[in-house]
Amino acid sequence: MVTPSTEPPPSGVPGPLGESWRAWAALFIGVLAISAQSASSVTYSVLMKPILSEFGWQRTEFASAMTLRMFVMVVMSPVAGLLTDRIGPRAVLVGGALIIGVGNLAMSRVHSLAELFAFMACMGPGQAGIGAVAASALVLRLFRHRRGLAIGLLNGGDNLISAAVPIGAAYGLRHWGWRPSVVALGAVYVLLAAFIAWSLRGREDPDASETRDPVRSTAGGLRELPWQDPRLWALLLAYAGIYAFITSVQLHLHAFQTDLGRTPDEASRVLSTLILVGAVGAPLFGWLAERGSAEGALAFVVGGLALTSVALWTAHGPAAFFAWAVVYGLVNSGVVALLALVLADLFGAHLIGRLMGLAMVFCMGSTMLANLYTAAMFDHFGSYLPVWRSYTALMLVTLVPVAVLWRQARRAAPAAA
Repeated sequence: MVTPSTEPPPSGVPGPLGESWRAWAALFIGVLAISAQSASSVTYSVLMKPILSEFGWQRTEFASAMTLRMFVMVVMSPVAGLLTDRIGPRAVLVGGALIIGVGNLAMSRVHSLAELFAFMACMGPGQAGIGAVAASALVLRLFRHRRGLAIGLLNGGDNLISAAVPIGAAYGLRHWGWRPSVVALGAVYVLLAAFIAWSLRGREDPDASETRDPVRSTAGGLRELPWQDPRLWALLLAYAGIYAFITSVQLHLHAFQTDLGRTPDEASRVLSTLILVGAVGAPLFGWLAERGSAEGALAFVVGGLALTSVALWTAHGPAAFFAWAVVYGLVNSGVVALLALVLADLFGAHLIGRLMGLAMVFCMGSTMLANLYTAAMFDHFGSYLPVWRSYTALMLVTLVPVAVLWRQARRAAPAAA
């Protein structure tokens, strides 16, 4: 169960819902950080065609460079988690934003495929630093009473900002061209780094109930993680399966809809509905985690994912898919938001940086594999239906460890009381 800390709130002017204003300011910074983690990739998806047209590169070459950046991000996520616990989220967020900003400024001068791969690889550590690992630790350590709601808002706010990124990228491409657009993107990240450094100065009071000495508490590094605890592995494997499904839907839903005969605009409206509804779903299930338990809320949303996975390959007609997008958008955003809450509930907020870093290895690793699997299955069968059916089976299997975690949490609750 997500329980508030018994320690007094961090020093600062009291704000809404009994939390300090510095906590709410940190939440706003966290929303910007999580949005920034994906904004660069979304922008390059818009700029891809003009870049390829100028150099005559193949899509597979460009996709390989983007995959390399993601691979480096996955490898560096545990390091970002360890640094978050050792030196604090502020430094990690600032460093990540600077790396991506400088990397994009360098990308604006790219002239060869070798440079493309080098610049993308160099931005990988920045992708690990600016995102959910440090942002979740920042919010969990500053909020005392409404952690569930705060983590929900942290993830839901990302949906609102992310929905505007493609529009901004398209505007820049239309009016300036791809190189100035990349310069503008890099400048935004550099300004974001400066804004984070300024706005979070003196704000990172560690959770006194969790760790009195942040450096000493990380002396064991990653060895301090509960490697022998089966609950950790159950949760990591469950989220690997969850991210495999939601990633495949995000990347291939548009193509699936157009394969069914819908226009690109109609398919885009379904995808946009899904993303925007997530801005409500994440805070909703974070709030429910406060009222019950994070494990119970997780079991509910994974059950919802299993049901929507069936509807994905059985629904017919635009109205049915619109209804599916609303329900799926709610539970999809909820399951993403609950990861940090369940980890903190099971193992403590003092480990959250390293735990989130480890979790991102499983989540993003399955993301890459799932994209390849979905594409290969479509190439073999000429349809996405076998893919969605296989993911229904995966979601049903994933329900097992999630249900076990919920059952254990229910048994432990009376003893804790």
